[in-house]
Amino acid sequence: MIIGSRKIVVDEAIAQLRLYAETNGAVLKYYDGLPGPTTIGGSDPDRITLEDLARTMVAGSDLRALDFPWLLEVEAEKEFAAVPVDARLEDATPGSPLFEAATALDEKFSGHRGFGHAKKSKLLHLKRPYLFPVSDSFIRMTYSDASAGPDFLAAVHRDLVNPANVRDFKLLQVRLIAEPATSAARLLSEAPTLRLLDILASLLGEAK
Repeated sequence: MIIGSRKIVVDEAIAQLRLYAETNGAVLKYYDGLPGPTTIGGSDPDRITLEDLARTMVAGSDLRALDFPWLLEVEAEKEFAAVPVDARLEDATPGSPLFEAATALDEKFSGHRGFGHAKKSKLLHLKRPYLFPVSDSFIRMTYSDASAGPDFLAAVHRDLVNPANVRDFKLLQVRLIAEPATSAARLLSEAPTLRLLDILASLLGEAK
């Protein structure tokens, strides 16, 4: 499996995902909504709510007080409406209408002082969990050649549609489903493939 500039075999990926799940239970429950996410995109998929902002803080977004009014008042209903809640990055070929709509939505939340790529990505992933990758400093190390904006989306898209990765992520899914009922890692069997990629990219960057 190739993720950004790093390689990892399926057995090691499973081990890393187990460790992540065991040490990030609150993130999986309150940010990812596992097990059994029922409301994709939050309670109001086409606008930012206080609930959304609280959930990103569980995932370490470190929002400032000044971020809240700006985010709650951003007029992005049109951009959100152009991107279905279940839109997948696998289907967003660079240059396609979906890719351009995702880029427009990303840009709508750019430019606010102190609201950088990591905070934005955690918010947009929450609103469109199959389309926007999470980013952090470690993920940016794994994707060092394309760590932000459309280039980052395109790089993650390439990894998601890479035939060898498609095969390995399907195998990961089977392995996660087969985890014991008491295993925290079993929760990740319900997570989008994109989220699994994010977690592994972060862990690979941290291990450098």
